[in-house]
Amino acid sequence: MYRNLSTLFRAAVPSLSLAFVVSAASCADDEPERGPAPAVQPAARHARVQFKGGTRLRNDLAQLLQLEPDEVCNEFGTKSCSESVHTVALGGLDPYRSQIFKSPPTTGLATTLIVERMALQACRRRAERDLAGGEANPLVWRDVATARGRAASLDALYASALGRPPAARERDGFESLYAHALAEGPDVAEAETGWATLSCLAVVTSIEFLFY
Repeated sequence: MYRNLSTLFRAAVPSLSLAFVVSAASCADDEPERGPAPAVQPAARHARVQFKGGTRLRNDLAQLLQLEPDEVCNEFGTKSCSESVHTVALGGLDPYRSQIFKSPPTTGLATTLIVERMALQACRRRAERDLAGGEANPLVWRDVATARGRAASLDALYASALGRPPAARERDGFESLYAHALAEGPDVAEAETGWATLSCLAVVTSIEFLFY
């Protein structure tokens, strides 16, 4: 199910799936025909942004989703994605095993996939815990079966992750994704978990979250 939803996710939430490419540009041409643009953080004059790197990204995901750092992403359930397996690809050093003593000046082709892997595992864990009904006070995802509940959940996620509310076009994208998720199969609980997971993934793989 998640493989199909991942394809739908990129189509349903285009404003976030293209964030790596477009978010550093000026927002001056952002749908002017719809009236005054919502209040958003202005684009940096020189767009001097830096990728957080593996350790900082792991810690930020852990703090945002209230997970233990070693829960964020593990390969084969034992080795940390950021601290052990993919350290160099995420901009880190590996002097003892690979004789990498200096961080690479740019990220590699695998970096995007590894970042999405980290985000997907962390988002999946938070979605499952919030929606399983075992926690008295879910952190992010509450009452996602209703439009009001989904809107409140997204507001909470955006406020914590990006420090702003979602724009109208972003809300529309998430609602479209929710409809696609329900249409994927008869298991409503799994569809809602999939929607929550991929909605979280969209937010934490945006340039607003990945760069500083």
